[in-house]
Amino acid sequence: MVVLGASLFIAVRLAGGSLFPRKPRIEIPAHRVEKAQREYFERMGREPGDADKRALREGLIDEEVLFQYAIALGMQENTAARTRLAQIAQFVETNPHEEASEAELADSAIKLGLHEGDLIVRRIMVDSARRLIRSVVLLKEPPAEQIERFWAANPGEFMEAARVRLSQIAINGFVWPDTLGRARVLAARIEDERLDLAAALALTDESILPAELGPITAQGLEAQAGPDFAAAVMELPVGRWSAPIPSRHGHHLVFVHERWEARVRPLEEVRAQADSQLREKLADEWMALRLRELRLGYDVFVAGEPL
Repeated sequence: MVVLGASLFIAVRLAGGSLFPRKPRIEIPAHRVEKAQREYFERMGREPGDADKRALREGLIDEEVLFQYAIALGMQENTAARTRLAQIAQFVETNPHEEASEAELADSAIKLGLHEGDLIVRRIMVDSARRLIRSVVLLKEPPAEQIERFWAANPGEFMEAARVRLSQIAINGFVWPDTLGRARVLAARIEDERLDLAAALALTDESILPAELGPITAQGLEAQAGPDFAAAVMELPVGRWSAPIPSRHGHHLVFVHERWEARVRPLEEVRAQADSQLREKLADEWMALRLRELRLGYDVFVAGEPL
């Protein structure tokens, strides 16, 4: 036992004083943390809160882990990265009078470690690593029953919005100072004279809004004439003229011909969409798992502090 203990002590000392090999260290310097927070402020218009700062920190760690993974796989050798590295090498070439090929310039840049300091090369490598990890899932076809379960569990992803088909008489606010009064006069005339659809539509003013619309959703109506108009039209009964409805253009009398209620589209109609969204979801989950696994291989320090 004494001999065994002495041997273990000597082995540990020779290995650097630790029974277990040390993990490589990942360092996120303070200036990168500060830069991420400045970019957050520029993007969001407010200072990041504590939760935001944690999310930014985690994002920086994930990027560095992926960058180290990319280096381990030799992704600095891919075409896009080497093209960028060759461009960088031209600026640091010690003897610019000698002509060098792009490949030679890229090799020189890699030997100098320039791939570790250039933000564009880092982004290329990180994106390549991310795509590689996700492709494990994205290229694998999910079983049919898994797609069906995903469709059933996420009905909101496959909704078809309610729609209407309508005709409308426009009372243009640029023509009539009192569009509501004019609309009421026309509504009374349509009822008193029992005008058919064609005769009633002949009363419309020239308008940006077409006389015939649909099938169209509330979102489409809002884009055409504003939210108040859209909300009112979607509540109208089918088969009769409405009371005057305001819009950004004036007032309107609306006749709804048909209505289609909102529904979840059948799986047969959306199988390709469900397949694609399921793959993306599974790829996101796999990405998160691989990042956790890869991070376990490092001692992580942020602004000099261990995590």
